Amino acid sequence: MEISQLHANFHWVIDETPSFVLIFSLNIFLAFTATLGNTLVLIALHKVSSIHPPTKFLLRWLAMTDFCVGVIVQPLFAAFLMGIKSGKWQTLYKILSTLNFIFCGFSLTIATVICVDRLLALLLGLRYRHTVTLRRVRCLVLCLFLALVVNGFIYTLFSRDFAKSVEFVVVITSLFLSVFSHIKIFLKLRQHQAQVRQHVAHEQANGGGIPMNIERYKKTVSTIFWVQLALVFCYFPLFISLIVATATSWYKVGSIVYVCASTVVYFNSTLNPILFCWKIREVRQAVKITVKQIRCFSS
Repeated sequence: MEISQLHANFHWVIDETPSFVLIFSLNIFLAFTATLGNTLVLIALHKVSSIHPPTKFLLRWLAMTDFCVGVIVQPLFAAFLMGIKSGKWQTLYKILSTLNFIFCGFSLTIATVICVDRLLALLLGLRYRHTVTLRRVRCLVLCLFLALVVNGFIYTLFSRDFAKSVEFVVVITSLFLSVFSHIKIFLKLRQHQAQVRQHVAHEQANGGGIPMNIERYKKTVSTIFWVQLALVFCYFPLFISLIVATATSWYKVGSIVYVCASTVVYFNSTLNPILFCWKIREVRQAVKITVKQIRCFSS
């Protein structure tokens, strides 16, 4: 849909000043909490050495993506809301659409890659360290990021239908791989938990096993499960609104449905640091130490 067509169908439903102030203020607050929370998580991950390097690298990228949402995307969305009131929103909408395609898609794919990484750690055993190396993970993440950046620019500058089709394939593939990985992990742990414990204990005693125990592994799997559950929960309202809009030829970028659904999506970037601190004990302790150091320095 071209910008001129968007302008013809554009309606700002939130005309009441209290509603506008509430949503605008909420986005500013969430931008601050996402920035602060993910900054603390990034510092904590830098200090934590017990997490396997490829897995920690993926968690860093997920936190960095959420950090960029708090620093760049959500303030831009707040500026977009102001632009709606003043009638100057076209350029902001183009930039915001591109960034949404990039960062939202990247969050989903990184969460999926972490799931697959945890499945490979369970299935490969001793071969995991030689197969899933930090260099290979970096190359994979870079390729995914560049592909999503190109798709974002295609959406903005060339063909929106093509870019949406690519995004749809990415979403479906990511969800399928995530569900498959979690089911496979659950069945494997349930079926071979005793054997895996004996195998890890034996290999660790000989100095050649994977440097993890089952309890730590299960906590990491539980963390990414909650992260993906939160992601689906936050993205679900926007997906439903877009499906309804496509099926009924209804498109109102400035409607209260669109604005609220987008705000819930951005809330995911604030929620993820909370989940990291809740589910990963090492990260929680590192965050506490960092906060104490900041307090001592400020005082």
